[in-house]
Amino acid sequence: MYISIIEFIFLGIIVGSLTGILGSSGVVAVVPALIIINSVVPQYAIGTSLLIDVITSAIVAFIYYKNGKVDIKKGMPMIIGAIIGSQIGVRIAFSIPPDYIKYAFAVFILLTGIYSLLKKKDLQNKKAVNLNYLEIIGITIPVGLATGIVGASGGIMFLIISLIVLKLDIKTAVGTATFSMTISALSGSLGYLVFGKILLFASVIIGVVSIISGYYFAKIGNRLKPENTRKILGITFILIGAVQLIL
Repeated sequence: MYISIIEFIFLGIIVGSLTGILGSSGVVAVVPALIIINSVVPQYAIGTSLLIDVITSAIVAFIYYKNGKVDIKKGMPMIIGAIIGSQIGVRIAFSIPPDYIKYAFAVFILLTGIYSLLKKKDLQNKKAVNLNYLEIIGITIPVGLATGIVGASGGIMFLIISLIVLKLDIKTAVGTATFSMTISALSGSLGYLVFGKILLFASVIIGVVSIISGYYFAKIGNRLKPENTRKILGITFILIGAVQLIL
């Protein structure tokens, strides 16, 4: 199985554009590209994507942390739940046939795209929900499961919990959600690494290129209206999911 550095760089640029313009995890580009174009086994593709997520999201989380916009104390139950769920999810993933993982991921991307197109309300304006420490851990375990099984780092779900349950302001919510996503992806990637299911060289090249390209694409993303960003995100996810289901 030979994949050129040029392909990794190109994929890194795509990941950077998705992250910078749409705020999306690189999983939606990395997993389908490695599976469809390069015939990589789904478990390898997901493990590699998670490590790339660690590289890219850690940089963003660090910037928010330096600016005092990460509340680790309030975010701790999310992190605990994500770690528990991701470790269980990794073990489930290795017990499922590769084709099932491939189609599960495609369906996940499709549903995410549909949700993005249908979502109308601003999350920050939703009514707050009161949950205790153990309940927050409980609702984030499924987020960790998704990380381990299909490579979804749970950024959106962490953001929803940070806003509605933890009642953080939007900037601190984004920073805390990104930090939690980093830990969730790290936990999942370590699980895949233990089983030798990560393409380390690919992860580093794609991750570094995505950080550089993401910086410039973020400038474009900041000029887009939220409504247009949401539509582009939804359509992109639906197309990627449909292509993976067909192929």
